[in-house]
This record gives sequence, C-alpha cells and structure tokens, in this order.
Amino acid sequence: MEGMELKPQFDELQKIFDRCIKHACRVLEERIATKTTRFAPDQRQEQERLEYNRIADELAELYLHHSVLSDLRFCYSEPAFLWEGGFFEALHADEKKKYLAFSAPSFDYSRYERDNTAYDAELPYFSAVVNVVVRERYAAYLRQREISISESSQKSASITAPPIAETENPFDSILTDEQITLLAAAINDVKMFNVSLSADELKAIFACKPEAIVRSNNNRLVAFFFSGLSSRGLITPNWQSVIANHKLFLSKDTSRDKYINQSDLSTATNYIRDVGVEGKYATLEKYLMQVKRL
Repeated sequence: MEGMELKPQFDELQKIFDRCIKHACRVLEERIATKTTRFAPDQRQEQERLEYNRIADELAELYLHHSVLSDLRFCYSEPAFLWEGGFFEALHADEKKKYLAFSAPSFDYSRYERDNTAYDAELPYFSAVVNVVVRERYAAYLRQREISISESSQKSASITAPPIAETENPFDSILTDEQITLLAAAINDVKMFNVSLSADELKAIFACKPEAIVRSNNNRLVAFFFSGLSSRGLITPNWQSVIANHKLFLSKDTSRDKYINQSDLSTATNYIRDVGVEGKYATLEKYLMQVKRL
C-alpha cells in the first residue's frame, strides 16, 4: 500500500485487531483440544472434520454477505494484513476516513468483550474482519491437526504400505527462476541459514533435493518466509509437513544434528502471528511483496 505516512496509524490499528483475534483463536483451539483429548484418533479426526465443515460454512456466509472482506482469505496469515491486504482499499471513502481518524488509545477492550460489534460504527466491519481472520486461522489450525493425525496413524500402522512415487514438485511451487533468484537474495540478506544460498541451491531445496543440508539460524524467520510464500499462493499450505518429511533443514542447536520437525515449525508459525513486521521480518516482507509482483 502506498502512503507510508499512514503506516503508524495502521500499525496501531493492527495491534487492536491482533489482540481480539489472538484471544478468540486461543479459545477455539483450546476448546477443540479439550473436547477431543480423550477420543481415539479416528474419532478425534471425525469430530475435527465436522468442526472444520462448520467453520467453512460460517466463512462462506461471511464472505457472501460482506464482499469487502474477500481479500482476507488470501492474507489472513499475514502479520500486517490490514496494511498489506486489500481490505482497506475496498472500503468506501467515508469508511476509510473513519479508520484514519480513529484514536487507537481510545479502544476499550472490555467494551468490545461485552459486545463485539460495539466498534463497528467507528471502524466499519471491525467485528466481521475479526470473525473472518479468526475462522481462517482456526480452519488452518484444524487442517494442520488433521495432517498430524494422519502422519501419526501412518507411522503406527502394522502393515507396510507399498512405496509411493515421489512427486516432482513436493512444495507445489509455481515460482519462476527469476523469483527464486530474488528469494535467495532475501534469505541471504537476513542470514536465515548458517551459509548463503545460491539460486540453484534454493531451487534444489524447493525440489526437496538439497545439495547440502543447511542449518537454520532462526526458525521463526524460516516460518515467516515459507508462510509468506504460502499465503500468496506460491507454494502449498502444507509447507510445514513438506519441510519436516523431507528433512530439509537442521535446527540452530549446533551441539547435535536435529532436523527441524513439524512441531518446531508450528510453534514458530504461531509466534509470528503476533509479531510486528519489524527488523528482519520487515526485510523479508519487502522481498516477498516484490516476488509476488514478478
């Protein structure tokens, strides 16, 4: 979005959205985890599928009745979705003025808790935006849990399954050589790994055939990078399992050779939901935005 002088206002508004979203997501995730904790894996999976279908229906209704929210489905995982996404641009001029004029310190969270539509007049669609982002992130959480259950079941199966041919494109990458060259520059700029990567080396990683296994300097940067590519539709939403299953990266701990697993990536991804796009995250974000335009 152009108009960098407006970004401080958007940053303050984003903090308000983040607080409301984070709380609601935590409640939903804890509720389903508690509800299914004593279930057998197949029962738990069925219950969570029903929950996923319910959330999908609610999202469909929200998008149907509020077309202004449509862009959120593509940027809900972005830490700065209000600034980076197209929601604000879809508002009418008078609605935009309300967002720009709103005093962030005046937001009363207790008032919002009593009535989640309390600020919809001052911040148009506020409650609807929160509802959409919460449900999109919760749906992503449920999808990830289903993958974890499936992988656990496969490991414990007593019958050995026949070998499955490996896909030529495990990440479902649609990245061009030009984009990969820019992404290699991004990785090296923020020193994501213990060594610099060439474009060819990064291309081999996306093919899950790395020339050498590199060590992560910061799992959160790794999560931010791959999550950013996924949210832009450039790689699969299941990037965590691809990285873990193909043992692509070693953890930062140099005292032992431990591969980054799905739990490591899930923890890192949950963390980056709440961080501001500053420092190395901001640097990566600039590259990711540029890659999307290529």
